[in-house]
Amino acid sequence: MRFTLYFWPNYRLMKIKSYLLIIMCLLVGTAGFAQVDKEDREEKKARVKDKVDYNVFRRQMLSLKEYLDERKKIPSLQKESKMHVKVVAYVDSTDGGDDSKTLTGFIRQDVGDNSTNVYEVTYDRALKKITLVKPTGEANEIEKQEKTAPKKSAEKAPIKTEVKKKPKPKSDEDDDDDADEEKPVKGSHRDKDDE
Repeated sequence: MRFTLYFWPNYRLMKIKSYLLIIMCLLVGTAGFAQVDKEDREEKKARVKDKVDYNVFRRQMLSLKEYLDERKKIPSLQKESKMHVKVVAYVDSTDGGDDSKTLTGFIRQDVGDNSTNVYEVTYDRALKKITLVKPTGEANEIEKQEKTAPKKSAEKAPIKTEVKKKPKPKSDEDDDDDADEEKPVKGSHRDKDDE
């Protein structure tokens, strides 16, 4: 009995110490996690709001009449240039800060390695809609060059090929005369060896 009483107080003391250690760790840990700055929360909310605005703006750009018209031009541009053609709508996220009330986006036409901004689009963040769509000077220059450039098919006259037909022999005697003559074969190896 003495043996159990001797260890009983020590066991109890160790148990209390371990509980205190666990409680202290939990208090320090929760205090560390609770010290998240309000600025970090506000920055995160601002980033999420910006992403939402960019996505809404881009979706509205994809539904514009001007974008759809440019997409319709893709087959003819591919046929003319014989290169891969893409029409892309993108939002310029570098132009304004967090305080800007508008966003700027572009409808871009990629023909091979050449990229051209065809339209500039402005989005009002307060109204949550597109306020202005205007063509850029780059698109106007390309269209003028296409109109003033002479067309290749109009300059070249179609080449007519005439096929000469051999007249039919009138009698059997004429056929015998033609059969006696040897007809030369073009490009054969026998002609080269004979010479």
